[in-house]
Parts: sequence; C-alpha cells; structure tokens
Amino acid sequence: MLNKNKLAAAVLAAISSGAMGEASTKQDSPMIEEVSVVGIRKSLQAASDLKRNSSVIQDSIVVEDIGKFPDQNVAESLQRISGVSIDRDRGEGSKITVRGFGPAFNVVKLNGRTLATTSRGRDFDFQVLASELISGADVIKSPMGKTPAGSIGAYVNIKTTRPLDDPGLKIAGSIKGKRNELSGDNSPQYSGIFSNTFADDTIGVLVGFSKQESSNRIDSTSTGNWAIMTDPALDITGDIVNTRGEVVTPSQLRYAGRHQFGIGQEERERTAANLTLQWAPSETFTHTLDFIYSDFGNIALGQGMQIPLQRNGWRNVVVSDNNTILAAEKFQTEDSTRGHPMDGHFSVSGSESETQAIGFNSRADFGQLRLNLDVSVSEAEAMVSSHSMVPNYINGDNGKNEFTYNTLNGGILDFSTTIDLADPANARAHWNSVGDTLLKDEITELKFDAGYDLEMGALVSIDAGIAYADRTKSSDHFVAPDGCKNKNVSWSDPDIDLYNTCGTFRDIPDSVFQASPVKDFLSDEKGNFPRDFILVSDIDTYHAALQKLRGDTWPQMELVENASVETTEQTATLYTQFNFEGLLGAYEWRGNLGLRYVETDTASTGHRKDRLSIVAQPPNEGGENLLEVTYTENRPVTIEQSYSNLLPSANVSIDFLNGFVARAAASKVMSRPKIEDIGVNRSYSASHQENFSSGGGNPYLKPYEAKQYDLSLEYYQDNGNAYAVNVFRKDISNFISTLVTQDSTPDVFVDGKYVDTVVEKTNGGILIERIRQKENRPGGSITGVEIAALHHFDYLPGIFNGLGIQANYTRLTSEDDAAEALNEENVREPGSAIEGFAEDSYNIIGFYDKNGIQLRAAYNWRGNYLSRRLDDGLPRHVDAYGQLDLRASYDITDKITVSASAVNVTNEKVFHYADVKERMRLIQYTGPRYLIGINAKF
Repeated sequence: MLNKNKLAAAVLAAISSGAMGEASTKQDSPMIEEVSVVGIRKSLQAASDLKRNSSVIQDSIVVEDIGKFPDQNVAESLQRISGVSIDRDRGEGSKITVRGFGPAFNVVKLNGRTLATTSRGRDFDFQVLASELISGADVIKSPMGKTPAGSIGAYVNIKTTRPLDDPGLKIAGSIKGKRNELSGDNSPQYSGIFSNTFADDTIGVLVGFSKQESSNRIDSTSTGNWAIMTDPALDITGDIVNTRGEVVTPSQLRYAGRHQFGIGQEERERTAANLTLQWAPSETFTHTLDFIYSDFGNIALGQGMQIPLQRNGWRNVVVSDNNTILAAEKFQTEDSTRGHPMDGHFSVSGSESETQAIGFNSRADFGQLRLNLDVSVSEAEAMVSSHSMVPNYINGDNGKNEFTYNTLNGGILDFSTTIDLADPANARAHWNSVGDTLLKDEITELKFDAGYDLEMGALVSIDAGIAYADRTKSSDHFVAPDGCKNKNVSWSDPDIDLYNTCGTFRDIPDSVFQASPVKDFLSDEKGNFPRDFILVSDIDTYHAALQKLRGDTWPQMELVENASVETTEQTATLYTQFNFEGLLGAYEWRGNLGLRYVETDTASTGHRKDRLSIVAQPPNEGGENLLEVTYTENRPVTIEQSYSNLLPSANVSIDFLNGFVARAAASKVMSRPKIEDIGVNRSYSASHQENFSSGGGNPYLKPYEAKQYDLSLEYYQDNGNAYAVNVFRKDISNFISTLVTQDSTPDVFVDGKYVDTVVEKTNGGILIERIRQKENRPGGSITGVEIAALHHFDYLPGIFNGLGIQANYTRLTSEDDAAEALNEENVREPGSAIEGFAEDSYNIIGFYDKNGIQLRAAYNWRGNYLSRRLDDGLPRHVDAYGQLDLRASYDITDKITVSASAVNVTNEKVFHYADVKERMRLIQYTGPRYLIGINAKF
C-alpha cells in the first residue's frame, strides 16, 4: 500500500506542478482542495487523492481545461476556498484576505516569481491578470522551508499553462459579452490560446492573449469625518430632543461633517498576452522561457454633490441615545455673512498601467540529484490620476441657503432645500484639486535550488537553496499649484481672480454642466435625498472655464518633492529542508523540517522640508481660524535599514489507511512592512488651527512576526466525498499600526536645530499637532477553525445524481494585546479585536455536472469587522457582506461550450460605519453583472 500511494503522489505532483514552480517531490506534494469548476467531478477526485498524500496544508484552484477558467477573475475563484475572502474594487475582485490577514500579509507570485505591481505597496491586484491565461492557483497556509518568506496569511502561487504539460496541438478561444445592470452598458471580451509541441514533444510553444472591456456604474453616498460639537448650547437654537420627544442637554454631540452623493461611471480595458517556450532535450533537462504582458486601464468619472454641515446655525435638533444628530434644520445666523453652501462634487480617478515580466527556468534531474535555476525580471509602471472639482451651488442671496436634513430612516440623509440642484445656472466655480502619481516597480530575482534523494531510514531527501531579489519602487506625486495666495479676501469680492475656497464664488458658463440623465440613483435606498443634480458635461470644457477665470493655463502639474519617494529593497535567502516518510505501526506518515534565513536591506530616498515658523491668524470673513506656516526648501534624505529573520518550519501527516488523514504544522513566519509605510515622504496639513497635523512614512519599521500552529483531520471516501476540520493559531510578537500622537509643542527649525514652540490659537488654548505614522508595537493572537465539506449526491435517482455541494466555514477569534480603551465620550469601545478580522465567513457552492451540463450557485459571506481602530477619532467598521453568483454551461459538443454567468445577482451593497450604524461612512452599489459566452477548443 505504501509503494502504491508513493507512486500516485509522484504522478499527481508531476502533472500539477509544485507550489514554487519547481519539480514537486513525493514527500512534499501539495494538498489540494478543489473548488467548483466546469467539469468538476474528475478534477475533484484527482485533487482529493493528491490532498490525501501530501504533508502540507494547501488549497487550490485547478482549471479543468485550457482557456476555461471558471470565473472572470482569479480572486473571485480564490474566495471559494476556506479562510479566503476578497476585497472588491468597484464590484470586481481585486485582492485577497486569508484567515483574516489582508493583502499586504499574503505573498502572491506568478509561476513562483514576484510580479511587479502598479500600486504603492506589495498588494497584488488580480485585475491585471487575464483569467483565461491561468491554469490554476495554490494557496499554501502552512509554509515549508522551501516556501518563499513574507506571508503571515498565506503564500499564493498562480500558474500559467505550459505546453509540455499537455503535449500536442491545442487551440482554445472564447468570445463573451458582459452587461452591467446598473450602467446598462454592454461590453465585449475575447481570448485565445495556441499551444503545440514539436520534435517528439521536446519543444513546446504556447501563445495566449485576452482582451476585455467593461463599463460600470457605481452609486454611493458617504460622509466625511464625524465631528464633535463641543458646546451644543452655543451652536443650537432651541431645545434638543431625543427620538422619544424628550428634551435632553448633552455636553457634546457628533455630526457628519459632510454628506456626499456620487455616481461613478467607470471604463475598464485590459489587454494581456503571454508566451511560453519550452525545450526538453532529454528526460533529465527542461528549459522554460516565460513572457507575460498586461496593459490595464481604468478611468472613473465621479459625479455628485455634497452638503457641508460644519458651520453653526442649528435648530429643531433630534439626537440619538448615542448623542448623534439625526435630524435638524440648518440656517444662516444673523452674525454670519456666509450661508451654508451646497457643493457639487466631481472627480476623475483611475490609472493607466503596464506590466511585463520575463523569466527563465532550467531544471535538471541526475537520478538522485535535482537542480533548479530560475531568473526573472519584472517591471510595472502606472500613472494614477486623482482630480477633484467642487463647484458651488448658490442662489441669488450670496449663498444664503437654509435646509433641513434627517437620517432617522436608516442613515442616508433626507434633505430638502429651496435651490434647484438640477439647474446649471445655480453653479459657481469653487474648490479644485488636481493630482497625478507616477508609480514604478522593478524587480530582479535569482533562485537556485537543489534536492537530493537518499535512503537513511525515515529521511528520504534533502532540499536546499539560495535566492536573491532586488526591488525598487518609486512614487512621484504631481499637483496643480494652488492659485490662492491671499487667505483673507472677501467672500463676495467679484474682482478676485481665484478659483479656490480662499476667495470667491465666480460664475462659470452654464454649458459646463448638464442635468443628470440618471433617474434611478440609489433606487434601492429610501429617503428624500438628492437624486437629481447637475453633472459636468465635459472635463476639458470645465478646465477651459477655469483657465479663463485664472488667466493662465490650468492645470499645470508640478512635482511635490516631499510627497515623492523611492524605496529599494534587497533580500538574500538561504534555506534547507529535510523530508521524511515511513510507517508508524500500521499507518503511513510523511513530513518535513525546514529552516529559512532571510536578510533584508532597505533604503528610502526622498525630500523633506522643515518648519521655520507657525503663526495663528485672525478669523477670515468665512469665520475660519487659519495658520501661516513657513518652511525651508526641500532637502534630499536617504535612510537605510537592515534586519534578518530565521524561520523554522515543520509539517507532518499521518494516513490511517481507512479514509482518515491527520496533519500538524508549526512555523515561524514574517511579513515585511508595507513599502508605502517605510518611505521618508512627509506631508503637512497646516491651514486650519483645529486640524494641524503631519504624517508620513517610517523607514525604521521592523517586520511583522508570528508563530503559527495547525492541526487538521480529514476524511475521504472512494466516491470523491471529502470532509475536513482545521484548527489553527497565530501568535503575533511584532505588529505595525497607525499611531497618532498629540504634540503641544510642535517643532520649528531654528539655527540648524529643532526647537519646541508653543502657539496660542486665535480662540484661546494651545495649538496641538496630531502626528500620524506607522509604528511597531506588540501584537496579539489569532485562533481559528476551518470546516470544509465536499459531497456528491450519487445516491439520488436519474439525472439528480449529478448534484453536489461544497461548503466551508471559518471562525476567527482575535486578541490585540496592545489595544487600549479609547475613553471617548459618546464612543463605543471597539474591544480588543485586531483590525481586519471578521469573526465568521462561509461559502456555500451547489453544483451540477452531468451529460455536458454544468451548473453552479455560489454564495460567499463575510461577517462584520473592525477595519480601523481609529479613523478621524472613531473606530470604523465594515458591515457583513454576502454575494450570490450563478454560472451555467453546456457542452454542445466535446469541442464547443456555451456559458452564462450572473455576478452579484441580488445587487448587494457595501456598508461602512463609524462606531455605530447610525454614523454611516459609506453605502455603495455596483449592480449585478451578466456574461454570456462561447468557448471552443481544437
């Protein structure tokens, strides 16, 4: 029995490829828990055999056939694995969270290589990959010595198809049409793969391409920071009552600084291609050259309006038991020359990115000795745009607007005003911000691995290797310069030729705007909030109008040196791994012991400026208490940092030969600080006395570190049914969090040194600087249980025996050892949970596979979780989210398949809130998506 299982493991490992892009061995062949895919039955049975004979804890997606990935996005397939949930970008899967650890804690590689990213951090965005070019993905939860370091959550390896894996001529293609229900737009998708082998299957060539376009609409409403009204008696006229009509006298109240309403219209386009050349001159040598290219662009035009509530003048106020203002009227007080403005809110955001990677791999097998060399280079570049334009609604009385609002019906603002929000004649030029960020990422990796088979009792082989990586990531930030020079000009002065809030309401041509053509804005939400308002008709026309007002060319972009940064990271790695197997009485066991040493050197380069003086200014005519702050010129700065980690690991499994398999694993793991957190860049917010702050990177951060333990018990049946329960714990010894410190003596730079200074505010009291940056601190612990089941209903009669179900449930308990009570009035304590960890998540997938018909209904649910312990002074939560996806396909012939999919069928919404649900932060709808298509293979 032992020899037979060895042979099965070796064969399955060879055809599935190893987790590191290396030749898998029988001792550490990965465990695969298949997710629901087209033609699922045979794949699930083979995966169960492979899982049973493995000694590591791993889940995978395996594609049934070339070019037939089951989802539009790799991340959306990964979410069906136990313990995996995803982040969505405007409704589509983009990044993954594993066992509660977010994208930054998971190492994601392509064919065992790091792919350059087009974000500031390490987070891997699955949107850049065309799913049709992917053959599978492995999620390794318990690392081995040979598993790349850097993940506390999981190591994920995405694999592309290789021609010698399936010799012969293979041609596959697909054409699909996609419809976004919310936008009402249709868009095409098409892909093709050609693979062939020559010279007695010793030479292989594979070429693949994919083109995808989509048009999406995103409806949302959100709030700004929930501000504190520290003296309600001064700001509110008349009585304050609670929801029961009782008069109350709270010492302070919370209110939303701004309510915003937005319609986002997004256009996406992705072109991807890959080329693989393989040469295997003999059974002992295989050489592989991979090239992958992706061009991904998305541009989103956000249209909407916002209601600033930060000024005084409140009456008929209704508050909750949490002292949140739920309803009120806003009016202009007698001593105010300015009313409460209604702001339009228009934004252009998105990116144009290009990613390319080339890698060469050479494997040699000299009997007992196995050698593997891998060299790769990857580059990515993106221009990320963030343009925000806020024209101002105004009536004929110099901006005197009185209105009522009410959130008693569930958090969204009920709002009424005398201004016609859909009339372009009521708009004036106001505040504008234009910024672009150029992101670059360059990675070079070199790896050499060796394995040697031997017969020394239970020790059957030894693996060892070295690796080196060099990564340079830069972020250059550009902005259009502020036209405001005089902060104390009259709000009504018609001769001030400025464009920002510092000066005036300037008229702007009505042709710049149009009434919104969208008539079903947030149609699933109740309330009398604005659903009909003006939109910018054309961005270029808007810019031209501002150019005329300013009398210059706008926007002209300038580099912001102190917000730009370049970070270089070099890592050197050594590892060794001892692989074992044998008999324990009548049972079979296998396992490995590994040790990995990683040394990391970083250098962050950028510019910083120092403050020379801080002077409080008298109130301007808008009633704002501002500051005048002067700075030195920017100076270049480079800060270097080094650290090393020694990471032991152990995995063992016992096969009881009656269907039961037990596993245990223990390891020390680490995750490096986010690249965006270790820069020398520094930003300052110094215009308002009540919002004096600074923040930036911390190049001295040390990595996250944790010890983790796994125990699992699995049961397999001959018909392919499988059941598993896994218990794990992670003890985090070093963590990184955003900490905010308050400094009552902010630094100024005098005579070449920093000096503490005390600044008195205009309205009394001392100026406080809030310094916000990442810091190392003690961690906590994560305890979890994963339960998974795969069951085929073979015993049902007739056509019904093609039914099956796959389900998994994850329960997490987290404890933050360094969590401190907030002790804030009218704020509920967030407890000791670690940020980002939902206690409960589950997936239920029902499928049918018989007579060429494949059906799948998948429901994925993630519970409520704390996303930030402090966000503008309040804990921020993300409400529970569940999504239903459907897929059906039919094999017309063994060569042609038609399919249809529906994503987010029930049009679920994303809901974020601050502290309590009545303090809404974000409600977002992205709508259902529908796809129909045809696949063909030859």
